[in-house]
Amino acid sequence: MVSLGPIRQTLNNVLTLNLLAEMAWGFYYSIMITVKLNKELDYEVYDDFKAFEMSGANFAEAIKKDHSNIHEDNYLQYIDDFYKTNSDLLEKSCQEINDYLSQNQEAFFAKMNELFGLDFFTDEYLGYISIFNCNPRYVENKTFQIFYKKDLLDKAEVAFHESLHFAFFDFCDLFVDETRNLDKNNGPLWELSEIFNVIILNLPQFQTILKRPEQLFYPGLKEKFKQVQPIWLVNEGNLKNFIAESLNLWPKVPLT
Repeated sequence: MVSLGPIRQTLNNVLTLNLLAEMAWGFYYSIMITVKLNKELDYEVYDDFKAFEMSGANFAEAIKKDHSNIHEDNYLQYIDDFYKTNSDLLEKSCQEINDYLSQNQEAFFAKMNELFGLDFFTDEYLGYISIFNCNPRYVENKTFQIFYKKDLLDKAEVAFHESLHFAFFDFCDLFVDETRNLDKNNGPLWELSEIFNVIILNLPQFQTILKRPEQLFYPGLKEKFKQVQPIWLVNEGNLKNFIAESLNLWPKVPLT
């Protein structure tokens, strides 16, 4: 009679390894986008955006719309007081978006990997809830802000929109020589990145995740969007050609 002891032990070992793999896999996917609070960054954002306008988007007006009493002389104390008075609301906003992203970011990154042919699952992007409706992103350290009043789908849109920016610029750095000396925060490459996001995030595979049409945020880019979209239709599937050909629509403005 054959003893089942060794077989049972082998099966137990296999099940244990599978369980550990599943746990590791889940952890692996849970850290791509994390959102936190960062009051000190809001100090900087107010100072940077209090009189800022770009391509038809007026960030100064957006700040004043929600914070009519803030000004250059009181902004530090104003922000401190706002965080103290609204701490529960800000914490709740932060927790809600983290919970939502934990359930949806894996699908988004899978589609992003297919788009670029790269693996972004090991990247870590950090978002911060903000009291200002400016929603800037910082390419140099892959961080961004999300306005606390946005509803859940809009918060997720910001997180996914900025993640796509970071992936786009990584792809350009790796494969598109024409972008090597271009500014990522202004000018042709920045403008193309905004147009690119609208095109990509409105594709069916991304709309399944975002559940809301992606809008062009900057009115000043509408004409360029009309010119770039046909280039996408011709080059869909060849991102390198799409980016290089699209940049020909702009005069060459190297990074200084």
